[in-house]
Amino acid sequence: MADKARFYLEQGLPELQELERKKIFTKEEIQSISRKRSHHEHRIAAARCKPADFLAYATYEMNLDALRQKRMKRLSIRMRGASNHLGSRRIFFIFQRATRKFHGDVQLWKTYAEFCRSQKSYGLLRKVLDSMLRLHPTKPDLWIYAAMVAVDDNDNMAEARSYMQRGLRFARRSSKELWVEYAKFECVFIGKVAAKTATILGLENGDAPDPNGLNFDDIEEDSSVTLEGDEITLPTITESELNVETDLPQEDEKLKQKLAEQANKDVLEGVIPIIVFEEAIEAIPNDSSLPIAFFKLFEKFGNLACQKKLLACVDVHLMATYPTDAGALLCHVRESLAGIQVTDAAFPAALKIAFKRFGEARSKAEDKKAVYDGFVSILGDILSKGSSVEGGLDESLEKAVRLFLGRVIKWSQDDQVELANASQIAQFAL
Repeated sequence: MADKARFYLEQGLPELQELERKKIFTKEEIQSISRKRSHHEHRIAAARCKPADFLAYATYEMNLDALRQKRMKRLSIRMRGASNHLGSRRIFFIFQRATRKFHGDVQLWKTYAEFCRSQKSYGLLRKVLDSMLRLHPTKPDLWIYAAMVAVDDNDNMAEARSYMQRGLRFARRSSKELWVEYAKFECVFIGKVAAKTATILGLENGDAPDPNGLNFDDIEEDSSVTLEGDEITLPTITESELNVETDLPQEDEKLKQKLAEQANKDVLEGVIPIIVFEEAIEAIPNDSSLPIAFFKLFEKFGNLACQKKLLACVDVHLMATYPTDAGALLCHVRESLAGIQVTDAAFPAALKIAFKRFGEARSKAEDKKAVYDGFVSILGDILSKGSSVEGGLDESLEKAVRLFLGRVIKWSQDDQVELANASQIAQFAL
């Protein structure tokens, strides 16, 4: 144990000598660093060491390297070549030793990956993620993390899809979270494509983009969807593929352009999230919480032009499969209001539909209390939004909401349902 610790300590001696020679640290500070490193090395070499010991060592080296960089900047000292990266290389080596010894510790792997990201060491990051996923293929949160890294650091949706689909091979019938997160990535991607398209066409034409004549040649992302067996296959159409010179006759170029436009238009219309949803409910049937989770997810993307289509798809499934489930019935009520602001001209008609659907829901629901409480919450949100937006909720609409809230309270009494916070709710009712 002592020999092993001494070996690693001796490897760091040239670095410490150079730091002292360049007067970045004093002799006393170098001695203190040596003592600290010796303490950490002996702890991680011990038979009863824990992952926390490696993390403490790595944290100490991170703080030391940050101090080194600040002093170098203040003293205007430059270290050339590999010498400038000795601190980060030492920390990488600590994490490598830690993950070899405690390869089952997920948090250790994530900390290692986060340090790679902070150092912009993307080549090593990819290797760390691959090793982590190879050792823990049945942990959905790791596949989600890897996909998030692909999107946030590299803006690579194709790689993110690859991670999510590989994760679904291991957790297809067990992880609802993985399915929902996959759909979330696709919705975020649709928003990015729509924003980029509007910017491109706005710059070129000076007008708002025509949804029936979109040109997506400048967007390098996956653009078509097919199904093959149990796996969702998403072929990639990139800018180079769309613009590449081919042997096609000139008259076929127009057809080729139309096909590419249609494929990308399908993406904006929400084809991929719908396919993910359909695959999810096929893989995990007879579980109302899954489609409800999809509904709540799609509800958050009010900026998508295809939101209504996505919600309608989920709503149809919920009403056909779970007609008496309280959560499904509340989704059916909210579907009519989704994507519509309280100040929009379409809001009164949507509110009327919501009132009607609640009336039907209260007679169907197995759990009446959940339906009542959920609908009261919806009305409360409407009143709250109405008071916060500029101009406020129309006076007649506010009166209608308060009157209906009073009716809901009366119905709950008739059905012998005790509302949550009944006394507070009564203050807003007419």
